[in-house]
Amino acid sequence: MVFATRANGKAAKEEVKQDEEGGTDSCPVLGEDEMPISDVQSHRIRDVRRIDNGVLIPKRSLAQRIRSYKNRFVQRALVACHLADLSKDLMFKQEQTSNIVTIERLRTIRSSLVAHSQSIVRLSTAICCFTGNSARVHEDAHKAQVDVAKEGYRIHEYSLVFSDQVEETILTKIDNRLAELESIHFLIEERAKLVLDVEYAKRTLAVEQQKGNINSIADRKQAVRLNHDVMHFMSSNSTLLQQLEHAQLECERATRSITEQLKSDRPNQDTDVSKLFQEYTRLVAEFFERGVDLLDGAK
Repeated sequence: MVFATRANGKAAKEEVKQDEEGGTDSCPVLGEDEMPISDVQSHRIRDVRRIDNGVLIPKRSLAQRIRSYKNRFVQRALVACHLADLSKDLMFKQEQTSNIVTIERLRTIRSSLVAHSQSIVRLSTAICCFTGNSARVHEDAHKAQVDVAKEGYRIHEYSLVFSDQVEETILTKIDNRLAELESIHFLIEERAKLVLDVEYAKRTLAVEQQKGNINSIADRKQAVRLNHDVMHFMSSNSTLLQQLEHAQLECERATRSITEQLKSDRPNQDTDVSKLFQEYTRLVAEFFERGVDLLDGAK
């Protein structure tokens, strides 16, 4: 994951101008030409590592959650009205689309396998009922009727064993896979909310800069330089610059979490489905081979 950097000492107005020329960006850890607002980038990245190593962040208050919800709603509305640029978050949008397609495909495969395995069970149940009905067995000897009924019952037992094997070896793996993908999908959706926080903070800070409040912003930068404690980013009375720094911090953490899951998850995605189909085919073949062997032995 590449973190874009910028030389320190740039004027605040030049930063906004460059940011506007490059378009809005979702998060600096995406590897695009994101340029941080201040020169506290190294401290912010260090704090991210501390959090990734297990430092807990206190739960946000109700007022903070309401404020975030309001800010995200405003940002969505501005984008919908073409009053703000859509974030350049192509990597994760493509990942989210791919994830949704994969989840739907796995759900369809699961439903198909369940339907097919149940049809085999229903078939064996029908055979069992047919062979157990002496009125439909045209044999003179009572022993022959008993043998046929026994064979039908054994076929039904085989089908139940087959159904249990499908549940244990196939459907469980699909369910686990779905849980992994849905977890990633949830993280991507949560990250999209953090992206809105970043974009809202950028836009709000740019508005204040355009009003000529450069000195106050410079003072806030100096205050942030003197404070390296990430807990201050969670304060409800944070300055605009601190809010932006905190939004980028949270976005970076979410991006790292998703990326690490994708790194460990992606290599097996293309092979899982084919292996599951091969395993299911083997189970079906074993069931019918048992049935054929049973019928051959009865002749």
